Amino acid sequence: MNIKWMLMMAAALVPLGPATAKELQNLSVLYVGAERTAEYVSFLKDNVGRVETRDRHTFKPADAASFDVVLLDWPQKGHQEDLKNLHCPLGPRENWTKPTVLLGSAGLFVAVSWNLEGGIGCTCLSPEAYDLRDHEIFNYPLKIDRFKTTRIPTPPDFQDEIKTPEIDVVMLVADPGRNGYPGWCSYSSTFEQDPEVEFFCGGVNHKTPTAGAVWRQGNLLHFGFEESPVELNLTGQRLLLNSIAYISKFTQDRPIAIKRSAFLGDVSRTRRLVLKDAQAPQPAHSLALDLGQPLLAQVQAMSREQQIAWAKANAQFLHPNADFKMVLDDDLVAWGIPFDSPDFFNKAVAGLRAGGKEAERAARLLARYVHAGPKDGGAVAWAAYWRENQPYLFANDEGEFLWYLDPLAKSRGVPTADLRGPKRADPTPTTAAR
Repeated sequence: MNIKWMLMMAAALVPLGPATAKELQNLSVLYVGAERTAEYVSFLKDNVGRVETRDRHTFKPADAASFDVVLLDWPQKGHQEDLKNLHCPLGPRENWTKPTVLLGSAGLFVAVSWNLEGGIGCTCLSPEAYDLRDHEIFNYPLKIDRFKTTRIPTPPDFQDEIKTPEIDVVMLVADPGRNGYPGWCSYSSTFEQDPEVEFFCGGVNHKTPTAGAVWRQGNLLHFGFEESPVELNLTGQRLLLNSIAYISKFTQDRPIAIKRSAFLGDVSRTRRLVLKDAQAPQPAHSLALDLGQPLLAQVQAMSREQQIAWAKANAQFLHPNADFKMVLDDDLVAWGIPFDSPDFFNKAVAGLRAGGKEAERAARLLARYVHAGPKDGGAVAWAAYWRENQPYLFANDEGEFLWYLDPLAKSRGVPTADLRGPKRADPTPTTAAR
């Protein structure tokens, strides 16, 4: 054990506040890892009520039964995972119910394994938090001054989107010049579509200023910074502890949407991207990546002005084919509405009632775009499904292009549009009694 590591361990034992928050002292935490067990135990034992560990390689989901929060540590440093053949130590996605903090690259590996948000991004995250939102995670149970910032030159990879010469960041390590292993940041372009996702902050990285560093999806909290507690400064340690406390309140929420990671192979482009590419100065290369045949040949034969006009009129009717290329959905074109239109279900029910070819079209579209509808595909069943679930359904047009049912919103009788962010936390005894 070298002197530097001993000093870092000693620093991690410094109390973070008066008796560290009661909420933390009431929590039992299970650390699941292998490479940094001693570092996490030395930090957690003085800041939470109970801490135990399990080796990630032999962990069984039943081991977590008596704990409030699980910390999964699954770093990239020192080994290379086969992303196409990952075995998630937490077991199947549908069976995992514990509030969990995904440390560093654990967010990547779990997202790839379970087809979650967070499977597309970059292992290029520095311990400098950026774009900290006005959220309770920075205030409770330990106070973090998100306005106590350091000004740094705008990173080169941010300069296409940020034109100011400097940006404000919150430093999470005492030695910003150290050469640590980078963390995992997740591209956040689809976060707003998912009711169970909330964004807390980004961080300095080599891709985009909008990438998420700390964010929540259902009962999973992605803490993308790779540094262990002994490397974090007081602010970084408090952010980690607040993350543990915050996710402990989400025993009922779950990830909903299905998102295939690009690390598994081809993924579909998006309607928005096709429209953007068609209007780019030189769209030929991008459109070749976006569109499938024979549509690509048809669009390439158009003039520049015709391509733009075509994209504006038709991008809303695109969907991915079996090769993840975008093609026109002729059934949607016939209806004249995109799949995520509020009129989609009403149009489908009317089509089922009409019978004949229109009923066949409606049945195809419902099977194509609804994640889990009634097994009886008739008009009566679908009308009842829409009537019962309309407030709790939402469409996501990236990834799988599907309508999803929000089970938490339905169980609480609160429209999905109104059940976002901290509102998805477990009801307190006071609110549950109302």
